Amino acid sequence: MVLGARNAKVPRQNCRYAGMQDLTVIAPRPSVATEIGDLDLRTALQLLRQAGYVDLPQYAAGSRAWLQTIIDRLCEISLRDGLTGLANSRHFTAALDQEVSRVSRSGEIALLLLIDLDDFKAINDRHGHPAGDQALRAVGGILARHMRPMDTAARYGGDEFAVILPNCRPGTGRAIAERIREQVEQTPIALLDGTVLRVTTSIGGAHVSPWSKLIAREVLEKADRELYRAKAQGRNRVSMDVSEPNSVSSDEKRQLLDHFGEHTNE
Repeated sequence: MVLGARNAKVPRQNCRYAGMQDLTVIAPRPSVATEIGDLDLRTALQLLRQAGYVDLPQYAAGSRAWLQTIIDRLCEISLRDGLTGLANSRHFTAALDQEVSRVSRSGEIALLLLIDLDDFKAINDRHGHPAGDQALRAVGGILARHMRPMDTAARYGGDEFAVILPNCRPGTGRAIAERIREQVEQTPIALLDGTVLRVTTSIGGAHVSPWSKLIAREVLEKADRELYRAKAQGRNRVSMDVSEPNSVSSDEKRQLLDHFGEHTNE
């Protein structure tokens, strides 16, 4: 996708947000007279306000810096799930492609987790869709609080979440998945009518290893099979594609698990 004015032949800049390397923005040269005043930005500004950007750019309206900030913020909301604030499916798909490619080059092992809320339809049927949305926000908040900067947590679709954990060996992956499952189970969700919900999750995990030579779609299918297995085994459990832990140093395990400490009711 290319954004530009009047088809001017000018240099390109990569969009700065992860998962959007294919997005390029045409950057006007100072010598090119780009009349920003001719652009109709009302819809773009309305979208930003609806996404929570109440304070518009603190630059002179119509300046290049003002327009660049608007473009940057539109990039941000195009990658974000509106309900939970996590990455959306578009961002997740691009991030998984990148991680699979990175693993093949670096030789490190990564982990993909698919997380599904158990009996979510029953929550909507019994308490209404606003309660279901609140449950999704609560689970999204748990994931957001405990991810490392390098991790990607996304709402993959409906009541399903996905987490990409770079440099996560099998010996630690199950422990992380169990921590997530436990924290969701132990977190009360207070509804507006005073009802307190308790939700559980089923989690399927698939490791991305450099010797497997899988593509992103195949990794996703592996994780989905493990998620289905967790559901079939009775829900509220974890199923991983690797059952026996590999050798993991105590420092590696501590660094990964520290993000999933006892913060359930933060």
